[in-house]
Amino acid sequence: KGVQRMKKRLSMWMGLLLVASLLLAGCGPQEEGDAQSGGSEEKPEKLVVWANNDPVQLKNTRKVAQEYEKKTGIKVEVVPVDLLKQQEKLGLDGPAGKGADLVTWPHDQLGEAVIKGLVRPLELESDVTGQFSESAVQALTYDGELYGLPYVTESIALIYNKKLMPEVPESFEELIDFAKKNTEPAEKKYGLLFEGANFYYSYFLMDAMGGYIFKEDGGKVNTEDIGLNNEGSKKAMETLQGWYQEKLLPIKVTADTVNGLFKEGKAAAVINGPWAVKDYEQAGVDFAVAPLPHIDGKTPRTFIGVKGWYVSAYSKHPAWATDLLKFFTSKESLLLRFQETGEIPPRKDLLEDPVIKDDPVVSGFAKQASNGIPMPNVPEMGQVWEPIGNAITFVAQGKQSPEKALNDAVSMIKEKIQAQKQ
Repeated sequence: KGVQRMKKRLSMWMGLLLVASLLLAGCGPQEEGDAQSGGSEEKPEKLVVWANNDPVQLKNTRKVAQEYEKKTGIKVEVVPVDLLKQQEKLGLDGPAGKGADLVTWPHDQLGEAVIKGLVRPLELESDVTGQFSESAVQALTYDGELYGLPYVTESIALIYNKKLMPEVPESFEELIDFAKKNTEPAEKKYGLLFEGANFYYSYFLMDAMGGYIFKEDGGKVNTEDIGLNNEGSKKAMETLQGWYQEKLLPIKVTADTVNGLFKEGKAAAVINGPWAVKDYEQAGVDFAVAPLPHIDGKTPRTFIGVKGWYVSAYSKHPAWATDLLKFFTSKESLLLRFQETGEIPPRKDLLEDPVIKDDPVVSGFAKQASNGIPMPNVPEMGQVWEPIGNAITFVAQGKQSPEKALNDAVSMIKEKIQAQKQ
């Protein structure tokens, strides 16, 4: 009950009081240790965490780690290691007994880590996993087993200049009509701008029209069933090709083009991610963020990226490492992380918290992310990006028909996957 009271009062507390509330978050350490290990795992003197080496994120991780130390008496050593290099480092340091208890990387690297035996599956009750968005939990699930808990989720969304587009159209069809009326390529003015030839940005269109990358069934991915050249994907590419032919999108649009024209007030709306926000704010643009409008009556599902905490397979204290993982992803910890780093947490209770819900920029990204679809976390996904990226580029440039470009891409993906397995 004390914890519940703390949570109810949380929204009233800021600054140091928020940090203090971390002390009472979650269950008692002895209870948690016993629950995880059946009483067989002794309390360790120290746990080691590899955290991303971004200075702001690192400072926050260390602050939360100190709260866990106060709560349990266990020293938590936070070591900065580049997010994208942790897996390779763990493969070397883990067997030598020098690895971490908790590690972190983006969810699309999870499949490779599981196959290498670097992380251990988590046994958590549904009351724990149910606190997070389903898509974020799905992202950290591989072959039907959960391997991590999410702490950050990212998605692209619609960012619009409120002076040029006072209201977001209700449908994507209306958004395209707006773009047609407000696009003058000779003057480099656009109603809607995004990197259409970049698969990461255009996948939402394929998904909305019935395309898919790999077929999923019961939480498992069938990499032999590729839907990038089915009728839905072809329809999406025909639609995208039409936008290029009508000059609604420039042929060679890059991230720099998108950002530059939006900052200059020459693009009414762009499809971009939270990484662009600070740049737009500094440019003095009066903008807002919203989920993408409906396509054919469906809510568009953009790719989401999820960062998770995982328990190393080499940890000698897996029960306590799991307890720390749960502490790192508690409501209090992730609210503090959001306030200090700006990273959007995928916890349902925080997405409804006024701090996030009442922030028009953050809530726009959060709503789109909650509608998102995780990029496949299987190793085979690495073979998809280049062929499909080339296909979309050929279509955008008018060099190939959507059907030929997608058929060629899928043939290439299958060949690359076959070679990878050998």
